[in-house]
Order: sequence, then C-alpha cells, then structure tokens
Amino acid sequence: MADFTDRPSHIGPDGERIPLERHLDDVRERVGWLVPDDAETPAGNSLAELAEVVTRVHDFGKLTTWFREHLLSDDAQPAGPKHHAPVSALLAHYALEARGFNGADPLIGFLAVARHHGRLPDTADYVHRASVEQSGRIQTLYRSDAIEQAKHIDETVPELAEALVNRATDGAGDWEAFHERLAVPDATVELPWVAKAVCSGRRLQAAPEKLPAGFYESVLQVWSALVFADKASATYLSTGIEIGQEAYRSTTPERLEIDKYVDELHTENADAELDERTEQMNERREGARQEVHARAKEFVDDDRNVATLTLPTGMGKTLTGLDAALTVLEGSEMASNPNEGRLVYTLPYTSIIDQVAEQSRELFGTGARDERLTVDHHLADTLVSPPDEPESVSDDAVENVAALLGESWRSGMVVTTFVQLFESLAGPTNARSMKLPSLYGSVVVLDEPQALPLEWWPLVDRLVELLTEEYGASVIAMTATQPELLSAGNHEPFSLVADPDPYYDELDRLDFVLHPSAVGMLPGQNESETNDDAESAALPYDRAGELVATRADDGGSVLAICNTIDSARELAESVTERTTPVDVNEVYDELLDDADESTESIRSERTLADAVRRRRSGQPLLVHLTTRHRPCDRRHLIDVASDLAEAGEPVLFVSTQLVEAGVDVSFDEVIRDFAPMDSLVQAAGRCNRSYDRNRGRVTVWQLAPPPNRETTPASAVYGRGESLTKLTGQALATVYDGEPMPEPDVTRSAVEHYFDLLDGRDVGADEYVEYLERAEAEQLGRLSLIDERPAVDVIVTRTADERNTVEKIRRAFGEYRWDDLDDLVESTADWQVSVPVYPGDDDTMEKLAACEPLFPDTDRLVLDGRPGRHDGYFDATDGVVIPDTSVEARLL
Repeated sequence: MADFTDRPSHIGPDGERIPLERHLDDVRERVGWLVPDDAETPAGNSLAELAEVVTRVHDFGKLTTWFREHLLSDDAQPAGPKHHAPVSALLAHYALEARGFNGADPLIGFLAVARHHGRLPDTADYVHRASVEQSGRIQTLYRSDAIEQAKHIDETVPELAEALVNRATDGAGDWEAFHERLAVPDATVELPWVAKAVCSGRRLQAAPEKLPAGFYESVLQVWSALVFADKASATYLSTGIEIGQEAYRSTTPERLEIDKYVDELHTENADAELDERTEQMNERREGARQEVHARAKEFVDDDRNVATLTLPTGMGKTLTGLDAALTVLEGSEMASNPNEGRLVYTLPYTSIIDQVAEQSRELFGTGARDERLTVDHHLADTLVSPPDEPESVSDDAVENVAALLGESWRSGMVVTTFVQLFESLAGPTNARSMKLPSLYGSVVVLDEPQALPLEWWPLVDRLVELLTEEYGASVIAMTATQPELLSAGNHEPFSLVADPDPYYDELDRLDFVLHPSAVGMLPGQNESETNDDAESAALPYDRAGELVATRADDGGSVLAICNTIDSARELAESVTERTTPVDVNEVYDELLDDADESTESIRSERTLADAVRRRRSGQPLLVHLTTRHRPCDRRHLIDVASDLAEAGEPVLFVSTQLVEAGVDVSFDEVIRDFAPMDSLVQAAGRCNRSYDRNRGRVTVWQLAPPPNRETTPASAVYGRGESLTKLTGQALATVYDGEPMPEPDVTRSAVEHYFDLLDGRDVGADEYVEYLERAEAEQLGRLSLIDERPAVDVIVTRTADERNTVEKIRRAFGEYRWDDLDDLVESTADWQVSVPVYPGDDDTMEKLAACEPLFPDTDRLVLDGRPGRHDGYFDATDGVVIPDTSVEARLL
C-alpha cells in the first residue's frame, strides 16, 4: 500500500504534518456532500462523478519534494517549481478522459483544479495561453514547470503517483501514460488535447463559441464545491474542530414562529383598543399574508420556480415574504439532501439590511452568531458558531471556523445584498465562490428587484435561470413596483397574489400632487417646451424652503427627499433660514460630546427624543441626513425622527434617497424631487404609512440646480433625453388631469405603464449574458452592481469610546498585533464615511491631505468630530463637508 507519510498536504495542529492522501480523501467526501447526485455535465455525464475525480487529483502537484521544502521551511528556496495547481489540472483533464468523460467535460475539471486557489479566468483565453501560446507566465506554468514536476515525481515517488492516478481513473488510466503525454523534449510544444474543446483551426485559435451550453454553470458548481471543501478540510484538519456533514446544513427558522408572532400582535392590539382605520389596516395585512401563504403552497407544486409578490408599501411585505419563502421551503421536501434547503433574503442596500435582520432575529429568536440566521454584507461580521467546539482548541481556531461557516452561508437563513448574491453567481472571487454550494434547493427572496441597475437586468434574468435550473432554487421577487425583469423560462412568473389591484385600491391613503415645477416634465403640457425649458421652470431653494416651512406652520411632519447631497444640504439651509427650527442633529451632537455617552446608549435609552422635546419651544424639529453622515448616526436619527413624527411633533426631515426604501417611517407629507417612477412610489411609502393621518400627500417637484451646478439634480442623477425621468413623465401623463391623483392611479396604473415603456426600450447590457455563455469569468468579475467611484474612507470619532478605539488601533499597529488590528479596524465600519475623490478634484485632495491617517500605510483617515477639532471638515448637521467639486459626488 502506498505510504504518503512523507508527502504532506499542509501543517495541522501542534505542527502535525497532514498526509496528502488524508486531505484528498477528506475533500472527496466533502464534495460528495455538496454536488447533487442528479446534476449533469453539458455532455450528459454525472457532475458528481466528475467532481469526485477532480478531488482525487486536485493537489497532486504536492508530491514533489520542492513543495515539501516550501511547506516545511519558510527560508528554504526549493530547487524546483513549488506551485501545485497546473500539473494537477493537467492530470485532472487526463483522468476525466480516461474515465470516459467526453466533449468539453474534461475542461471543467481542468479549470476547477487550475484555479482552486484563485478566481476563474476567461476560459478560451486561459486555455489558449496554457496550451498553445509560446510565451508568457501561463505557458511557463503548464509547458515548462508542469513537465519538470512530472519528471521529478516520476524519478522520486512514481508509486505514489500511480496510486493517485489509479484511484482517480478507477483503473482506466495509469501514471506512465499520463507522464508520456508530458515527457516531451521541447517545452514549447503545444498541448492540443487540452485546447481542443475551446480552440479551433490549424493554429488552434481561441474559440469560446465552441463551448457547449451549460459549460460555465458546470464549472461554477465543481469549482465552488472544490474551493469550499478544500478550505473546510484544511480548517478542520488544522484546528481539530469537526466540520462534519451536520455543519453543512443548519436549521432554518420555523414558519410557525410567524403565526405565533402575529397572534401575539393581535392580542396586544385587542387590548390596546385600536381605532377603526388601524384595525382595518391590520386586517388587510393579515388577509394578504394568508392569501400569499395559500398561494405559496400552490407554487410548490407548480412547474415554474420563479414567483412574484406584488403588494403596496405598508402592507407588511417583509413578514409576508418570509412566510411565503418558509412555506415553499417546508413544502419542497429538501430533507433528502442534508446540504439543501435554506432561505436567502436579499436587498439592494446595506442601509436596510440591519433593519430586516433585526426584525427577523426578533421574530425567530436568534442570536448574532446563531446557525439559523446570518447577515452578510461588506460591513457585517459574518460568523456562525461551529457545532463542535472542543475545549482544547484556541479561540482563534473557533473564530476561523465561525468565519468559514458564516461566509459560506451555511446558516439556515442568510440576509444579504444583491451584490453578494449576483456578483457571487456571475464572476465570483475565490472566497465568494464558497457561497454557491449553499444555494442548492434554496429559496431566494429578491426584495425590491427594481433597484437593480438596468444594465444588469438581462444578466440577472439569466442568473435567476441558473439558480432555478442548476441549483434547484426557487426565487421570489417582492416589491410594490414589480418590473418586467424575470422571464421564468419564457413563462409568466407565478403570482403569489392572484390579483394585486384590490389591495392597491383599498390602500388609498394619500394623493399625489404635481407641483408646477414638475408638470413641465410631462409630455403634452406645453408642446413648445424643450427639456431645457422644463428645467428652467425648476423650483429655486428659497421658494422650496418656504413651502416646507408652510407645512411646519400647519403642525404637520414633512419628509423631503432630494436627489443629491448638495441639493439636500441647500434645502436644509433654506428651511433653517425660514423656520429657526430645533436642529435635532445638533442636540444629538451635544449628547455625544458627553464622554460617558455612546451612540448605542443614546439610542437604547431614547435620551435624544427627550432632549429634543425639552429644547423645543414651539419650533419645528429639523433632521438632515445624507451619506455624509455616519451609518450609526443615520440609524439613530431616523429612529428618533420616526418616534417624534408618530407622536405628532412637527418634524422636518430633509434627506437623500437613503430613506426611500425599506425604512419604516411615516410622515404627514412626503416631498420628492422628480425621479423615476419606482422611486416616487417608494418615497410615497413613507407617507401616512399606517393610516396615522386622515389623508397623506405626496408632492412631486423639480428642484433647481444647487449653487455652482448647471443641471437640475434630477437630470444630473437620472440623465437627459430618453431618460428614466422622461418615461416617468409619460407614465404620469396617462393619469394626470391637473388634479391630485389618488394613490392607486399612480402606484398601480402609472407604474404598469412605466414598466411597459421600459420593457419596450429593451434595456440592459446583452454583452453581460454573452460573457456567461462564453465562460468569460474574468470579464464577469469586472462587473459591479455598485457604481464604484474613487473614494476615501474617513473614520469620524464622536465619543470617548470611539477615540479610545482609534488609539488601540494605533498601538496594535505599532506592536505588530495584526489579528487585533484587523478586528479593531473592522469595529470602526459604523463610523466611516466614504468621500468621493475624482481626477482633478484638487480642492478635496488638498483638504484630505490635512487629515490624519488611521495608521501608516493605510488609506483610511480619521476626523475628530468634536467641535473645534476639525472645523471645516465635519459638521453635526451636514456631516463630513469636504467640498464637492464634481456632480459625480452624489448619492445614487
């Protein structure tokens, strides 16, 4: 029997050398838990069997003494190439051919092994460079180093090589045959047996069109399973914490918890003797939930795997959507495969994820590291406690395993962003690929899918098809403004609400009013006007401030949503000049200046609301928020504004779009700068949300350009000409007759017309889908759902605790405590503000240069938010006030 004792895979606990054979066997078992038995390759072969072959050879290159030297001695320079993936990838291709895999199937294994420590490449280009091109690093790895490694293995441990090849090929291939393929006199020789599936012609030119349908999907499944299994195996064998099959399937929250929660609310409301309108609203919400629950049971038995849930804002869609998703999970009978069946709840913005997560944790009684619920976004501490924590292992080992389980979505429910889901499906990084095996048999909720960038729509539709067909997932698109986005395999998606119209008709809480400045955006109002003429009628900020002040005089609460940061700032200043309000931001700043206070204590003890009430003497209350305020401050100020407005206080809330979707606030009136139709409707959802008032009002105006700007905020953000605002004007024109428009006319009729117009424009970047069909993972990996702009992260400290944390960070850096440094820096995420910086933006760069870096060799800067410490950089009302010199410095 072959003895692998002297050929380690990696170093385990207490310096133990883990034999390669042990690691390969462990990875093989783990991949067997991940890839479904019924999955097929493009050629109709078993994908699970292909993956099993891959696991047996993925670290074959570690047989060289050169790799052992590299592993066991940090100082030693191996006598030969130490990288192990290229020769292992070539063997994977050979072994699959020997096992009878045909067509492009062997190339799946080649790519999975070649890149199991990196990210996937553009397939045709990579294979061409590896097998045909006569120069370059890739050519060297495959046709120089790999050949040298194979020769070395044959000279040193041929019996071990034969054992691995025999197991991988089930006796159909042998080491000598594979070695002969590589034992060539000239290292520049081509490898046509690798190139044939994706290269053509006499010169074997890259030909991605040769790849069969489903190729990229199969590569994703095998590669991601290998990456996760490899890391899980190495972590287990290196920590002593068992990451067995039970850790691959965590408990999903129970749907019955929702029934229990609703029953408790019903009892509380009965004792509170609610008014008739509130009771009717609650009855409508419960009626919608019950209908969706019944329809979700039908959806389980339907041929379609894509459903829509369309209900107006304020109807409790989050609770109803969770109920529907868990109903589908319960009915899908996923228990046969312990890897399958979890709920993935996705949202467009990190600003509303915490709200949904907090509601879900309260609903299901889960903790921060509970195996039933994980939150995953770029600011989250994504951890799931391992099921087995031996007392003998270190805290660091436990944290490593918890991070692995959290980042690979092994919990029963994951609350995350569109970015995490769709970028992981399209062109994932190596780390993000670990999420993909968790999607088998899942139910994916897309909350507010209309917020997805238009250019991504065709690719999202294709990725949803990948989810449903390859991963057996079910997808629920949930919103009040349902776009014509998902094709559901050329069928209409299953509707979880048989007829949404009655819900919209019953939920008639407000009127939409077009201010004269916005009427010019509608076609046919003045045929002689051009787009520039319409903009010339835009509302100046002094008059806008007077309008808001008038609402305050009437004792009402107003939410004014602007399109850009500088527009919101200008409006807030105008309101202040005309009302002399109590500035809630400044009251909050005074509380934070108390050294004994923290942001959380102010929030939990509700001291801010009490302080504001003590300060008020007949004036309205002003709150101003943009992304130039810290995330933790935004949450606290939104909470207090909502509490004060619901208590009948005259709150004037001036903000950007950050409060537009998913934020549970309710105002007497909402004023929205002109924007695309779905934004107008989402903004309206913050008005008279639960029939708190007799009738709410949503005013749509068009604000003028702020000082030093040439275009209106609407045009700056949403474009001119054939823009989304123009389509919005056309849709509104179908229901506008000069009078206030009832809510259903806009939220249902105009919205449907808007999306019909949008669908007729054939929106989206079709080339994104072509990248997927051509398996161009590198191209896909360059795409981003976020409109990324150059920015500098500025940490703003406003409490003594926060300033102490900055000092701890600097000490950790100076003492080389890198793990502590990473943890401490991560803890500052809630205090960070991203400041855009653009080429030629000299004013901003000059000011930023005066800010202190967090520590040497980092791009993060620190601002002391106390008065007098960084005047000109931070203001309690406006947040970080580095001058904006480009219209690109706007909130999107």
